[in-house]
Amino acid sequence: MSEYDPLDLFSQSKDRVHKAINALFTTPQNNFRVFLNGSLIHGSLGGVASNANNSNCTESTSNAFEDIIKCIMKGEDGLCTTNFIQLLAETVYQSKVTDRLLEVQKLDIYDIEGAIHAYYDIISQHCKICTEMGEEKSLHDIPLDRSVKILRDYLIAATAKDCSLMISFRQRSEEVGSADNSVYLEATDQTFDYKAYFIDLDMKPLKKMEYYYELDQKIVRHYTRNVKDKQDNTMEDKKS
Repeated sequence: MSEYDPLDLFSQSKDRVHKAINALFTTPQNNFRVFLNGSLIHGSLGGVASNANNSNCTESTSNAFEDIIKCIMKGEDGLCTTNFIQLLAETVYQSKVTDRLLEVQKLDIYDIEGAIHAYYDIISQHCKICTEMGEEKSLHDIPLDRSVKILRDYLIAATAKDCSLMISFRQRSEEVGSADNSVYLEATDQTFDYKAYFIDLDMKPLKKMEYYYELDQKIVRHYTRNVKDKQDNTMEDKKS
């Protein structure tokens, strides 16, 4: 079970960002990967999560990563990985790259439950959602250009919520060059230049709006059912 919380990563708190990076490293699943000279050295590809429940496998993986990362990170035995995680956390915090991402994600102010109505207006079809609910939402009364903006902002924000962040590092051999886009790691007395990129930025397709809405509703129903089950179990425990 992963302890990663996206709220930590976007918190603008150095300690919480470090907590998020550490949690991602500990249980990478398909959310965190480390490459060295183009070769994958931590994490997994193809959506296959690593077996985090096997402590021997986890320990073996950690030891292997520690041995590999020694060629880059200074540190006593067992501390190279810790220093690498610190480097990555410092870079995310210092670069404010997640702040920029969050600004784009915030473009969506209506969520899919509002944007779906703008979608039907734009494609000039009767709103299936309003038909199912038996009422007409006020969003259908707004000008078409505003509907376009709502839908465009939703799709841009959805793309930003599903993109990937890639950070590359290069150790400086000498203390030369600009301090911009560089991180000094006091624990190892090393300076690294970095570049941060967002990838997987293909715009979400308009034709999948109904799919996004149905997926959202499934998530809501699943959450509601789980909450109700927990409440029912709590009531049963109190009775017993």
